[in-house]
Amino acid sequence: MRFMIMLSALVLLSACATAAPDAATPSRAEAPASNQSSSRTVQMFATAGRADAASQRDIERALGAPDIARQEGAGAAWTYRLENCALLLLFAADTRNEMRLAEVHPSARRAGAAAPSLDQCAAEAAARRS
Repeated sequence: MRFMIMLSALVLLSACATAAPDAATPSRAEAPASNQSSSRTVQMFATAGRADAASQRDIERALGAPDIARQEGAGAAWTYRLENCALLLLFAADTRNEMRLAEVHPSARRAGAAAPSLDQCAAEAAARRS
C-alpha cells in the first residue's frame, strides 16, 4: 500500500514539472507572505506522520482546495501547484479512519530548477491563501 502511495506521489510530482523557462523570460519574485500565516503552515506541516497530524479538513481550511486530489485505498495524495513550487501532501487514515497528514514533499515547478525548501513552499502556499 505504501508503495502505491509513493508511486502515485512520484507520478504527481513529475506531472508538476514544466518546460524550462525561456532565457528571455525574467523570473518572478515570490509573493511576500505574512510571517504568521507562513509560521502556522510550517507548524502544520511539522505534524506530518504524528498521531496529532493535521487532518485533510485542517489543510483545506489553511490552504484551500488542492489543485490535484487522488484517493488511493486508505491513503490520499494532494498536490498544490504554486508559482515557484509544487507541494505534494500524502495522507493516511488514522485509527478513527480520519485522513491525517503523513508526509510533505516540496518540489520545483520548472524542470532544472532547484527544489525549494519546505519553508519557502509553505510561505508561498500561505501567501496564495491570504
